Amino acid sequence: MITSGIGRAAHLSISLVGVALLWGCIRDPVPSECHVLAPGDLVVTEIRGGQGGSYREWIELHNASDAEIPVAGMRLTLTQRDGSGSLTLLLRDPSRELAPGEYFVVGGGDPADIDYIDFDYTPQHHVADKPDTPSGLYGAAVLDLAVCQVEVDRVQYQLPEAGTLVRDGDGWCIDSDPGTGPQTGIGVKGTPGEANPPCP
Repeated sequence: MITSGIGRAAHLSISLVGVALLWGCIRDPVPSECHVLAPGDLVVTEIRGGQGGSYREWIELHNASDAEIPVAGMRLTLTQRDGSGSLTLLLRDPSRELAPGEYFVVGGGDPADIDYIDFDYTPQHHVADKPDTPSGLYGAAVLDLAVCQVEVDRVQYQLPEAGTLVRDGDGWCIDSDPGTGPQTGIGVKGTPGEANPPCP
């Protein structure tokens, strides 16, 4: 194959422009080192939906392994059970690792202002015309938790009208006891960042 000098120069010029455009749009990559996890090493242990009031929605993760797990590379994918929509949240915090037994709460709010949230999903899931207002979690969905593209937990859920979905071992129940959990003025049910009460 023969390529003219003009063709080569034009091709090179276009390639350089393409690289420059891509370079300007690409965010810093998530660290590529991946830790191999077995199912059950990292699990979803609590899901709180919107129920009015001043408190936020959240998904709680628990490191059930005996080793530290980096947060960077964790991915939460929620797919509505009727197939009408999906949402992916990528946790990008290269400096944070979960110690064995530690809980990590992904929620709609700034951790600097809300002490029971560790990671704010608002930049990735917000009201269309209000970038500072988090959108609500799906009421009925399949939640897939993956680390470096490897699925480690899956939960199919239906959020209750009142209370928080909590995991007790391998089972789930609704924690609707107003006496449990942190208080934010109106009484938050659930225990974000802490061990859950046993299911009945």
